[in-house]
Amino acid sequence: MIGSSDPRWTEGFTSLSNTRLHYAHAGQGDPLLLLHSNGCSAYEFQFVIEALARQHRVYAIDLPGQGDSDPLTAHWTYPMYAQAVVEFMDRHDLSRATVLGTSIGGVVCLALGQHHADRMRGLLLVETPIRAAQAWAARWLAVESNFALPVQPFEAVASRIRNLTPELHLRWNIDRSKAGAHTMMDAMWAVREYDALAALAQLAVPAFALLGSNGPVGDSRQALEAKLPAGHIVVMDNCGHFPMIEEPASFTQHVQRFIERL
Repeated sequence: MIGSSDPRWTEGFTSLSNTRLHYAHAGQGDPLLLLHSNGCSAYEFQFVIEALARQHRVYAIDLPGQGDSDPLTAHWTYPMYAQAVVEFMDRHDLSRATVLGTSIGGVVCLALGQHHADRMRGLLLVETPIRAAQAWAARWLAVESNFALPVQPFEAVASRIRNLTPELHLRWNIDRSKAGAHTMMDAMWAVREYDALAALAQLAVPAFALLGSNGPVGDSRQALEAKLPAGHIVVMDNCGHFPMIEEPASFTQHVQRFIERL
């Protein structure tokens, strides 16, 4: 588990031009960067990072303003998040990398493909929302209800993560409290302002998508199917927004198969 005393894991901080990022690292081989969903952290990948590290040099990065990375001091756009990832790659001498992002992490992947395609070996979009601004506006109260209240009761989180444990619930509220309501809502405003549909249409990097059959971004599937080649989209049955937590073994297998096809 990330944060344990296991000597195979390392954690650290990388200073960039305008912020400092916390990360967890394991493994050797071709680099694989993991970007978490809104209000989470590198811990989101705690059940899959060890298996992925058997074949890859894995970095699970806390997004700016979240986890143990430095707080935000201004509004961040998704091209800014993408630039931070590229700077992180520069600091670690990674000329190219495969990047996997969950939810808003997947939106960062779209911005990486749009602005830094030459640095990307491939992109893996996990439960990534791809909507027009009007669609976001129509569901904005639900967005605020989710992200403007950082601490959530067990029952509310259990409706989103199958087989939730007390330990996972505690981690959920710790990470959301670290990020805070303002940073989480800032990330959602940035999603609402970002033209993800255009970014997907312009994508010139090999990309795959992984969705949960019970996840909240099923409305994005049509856009993904219109852009990605046949066989580049997998829907995991009985999974929601966090397949890496609910079905870690199957999640890892799908990710490995995607990467082998790059």
